[in-house]
Amino acid sequence: MRKKIKAARSLMVGAAVGIAAVFLFLSGALKTWSNLAGDRLFLPVAVQSGAIVVAIDDASLAQIGRWPWPRKVHAQIIDNLSLAGASVVAYDVNFSEASDENDDAALEDAIKNTGKVVLPVELNLSQSDNRIIFTVDSVVGPLARFSSVAAAVGHSNAPPDSDGVMRRMPLEPVSSDGVAIEAFAVQAAKISHPDFVLDNAPTDELGRLIINFNGSPKKSFTTLSAADVMRGDFDADTIRGKSVFVGATAPDLHDDRLVPTSLGVPMSGVEIHASLYETLISGRWLVPLAKYQMALLIFLLAVFTSFFAAFTRARISLIATAAFWLAFLITAFYLFDRGKVVDLVWPSLTLLFAYAGTTLERRVAFDRDRSRLKTAFSRYVSSEVVQRILKDPSALRLGGEKRTMTVLFSDIRGFTSISEKMPPEDLVEIMNAYLTRMTEIVFANGGTLDKYIGDAVMAFWNAPLDQPDHAERAVKTALEMQEALKDLNAQGAFPAGVGLKIGIGVNTGEMVVGNMGSEMRFDYTVLGDNVNLASRIESLTKEYAAGILISEATKDAIGASFRTKFIDTVKVRGKNESVKLYAVDAAER
Repeated sequence: MRKKIKAARSLMVGAAVGIAAVFLFLSGALKTWSNLAGDRLFLPVAVQSGAIVVAIDDASLAQIGRWPWPRKVHAQIIDNLSLAGASVVAYDVNFSEASDENDDAALEDAIKNTGKVVLPVELNLSQSDNRIIFTVDSVVGPLARFSSVAAAVGHSNAPPDSDGVMRRMPLEPVSSDGVAIEAFAVQAAKISHPDFVLDNAPTDELGRLIINFNGSPKKSFTTLSAADVMRGDFDADTIRGKSVFVGATAPDLHDDRLVPTSLGVPMSGVEIHASLYETLISGRWLVPLAKYQMALLIFLLAVFTSFFAAFTRARISLIATAAFWLAFLITAFYLFDRGKVVDLVWPSLTLLFAYAGTTLERRVAFDRDRSRLKTAFSRYVSSEVVQRILKDPSALRLGGEKRTMTVLFSDIRGFTSISEKMPPEDLVEIMNAYLTRMTEIVFANGGTLDKYIGDAVMAFWNAPLDQPDHAERAVKTALEMQEALKDLNAQGAFPAGVGLKIGIGVNTGEMVVGNMGSEMRFDYTVLGDNVNLASRIESLTKEYAAGILISEATKDAIGASFRTKFIDTVKVRGKNESVKLYAVDAAER
């Protein structure tokens, strides 16, 4: 039953954490954290599409001159790439204004003669009705003389997410009047691979595709300097059959963005386009796990973690939870490598809070049980014993066990006749005063109060904690009970001039101690022949007019700690062997 309650509580904690985490995940909370954590899933991967970069870098600016370059320079670069056998030349420079006529004519001829040049257009993108749109009058594109001879034009906009990191590219934004302009890299893919179909790309609800970046900036693609290409100072085999992306990489030209693989270093726009092209051609799609799948995963993680933590030791459950988290991360990397993007933040937080919530619930339950234990045992044992049990619960063995103990019975002489002669309220006052004082003495000597049997007191020692001197404690208690009763009588503690006398029997031997009874009601008590013998010895105190009688086993256990006097050897009902009885003097040896 207790395990069922424990399981139910742990499931409730797990379900509560899971439901809260799922709600927050679906609401988009900590989305930026999720994006940043997901960025760590990218690992370096070799380029498969054959894309290379021709960089307008610092070295090129130093050799050719300040930007912008004369257009005959661009024409020369395009001609050389064409002669080298490039499958497509994606030229990420916007020639939107006229310059020297001869230079413009040279560039126009180069674009026309190559027949495989893609030029960029710049759009003013915005979001409307769950789609990415632009206005036609905001388009900044190449001059008509260039766009008309180019193989295609495509938009080069790379809008970042809210945290400033560029992760997705809109593949085909549409204007308000229905004109669609495909992305720069998409146009390059269609020219280099005529069988390429854009419909295969798994875009999100806004028509954006996650770019599967191959590595960190300037380390993913084979890169040639634009100055070297212009001079023809390169190996043509490097270009032949390859898709060439030409664009600015020099920091002073400010054409760069932070990307998931940046680690603080921006990636140039031309590398971003080349990365999108690589994603399109290689088909290494990245698709976020469906929201309902993530929600189910988060909920199950919460329930499982709470349930597991509830039934394992704190240290083991902490290590296991850390192992679960590590296994989840490994699984996330495995799935990412196969194109499935898993949110890292909410499952991680769910594991943390499910473990913390279960640990807190266990602590509350422990404190509650501790309080109950303290309340329950304070009725049986002294406060010192209760504190020892709470410090070391393993010292308390419930359910019944055999052990050598000492048990004490005390009884008021002539109690029946006394009770018949006084009103009930006076009797109650007498019993409360008497039992309170006797119980205090039992507790003071580390005894466990078993029960009150009418006017009788039953107590035992050496349980629930080990007490090697249990016999001595019991005998000392008996002596102090007799002395305390004398003081109560002398002080007139009882109404109507009543003077009480008690007889006490003590026995030592093997007994069974533990919680005994039913699931609905039980007592922490002792059972066995030696318990019955102590009761019989107490009843013999009347015959021998002795205040305290102990058995031979108790005498042997106390040794010379107390003065004892042999009284008699008697045959006790229920025992086959005779029992030697001893009286105890008040003065200790």
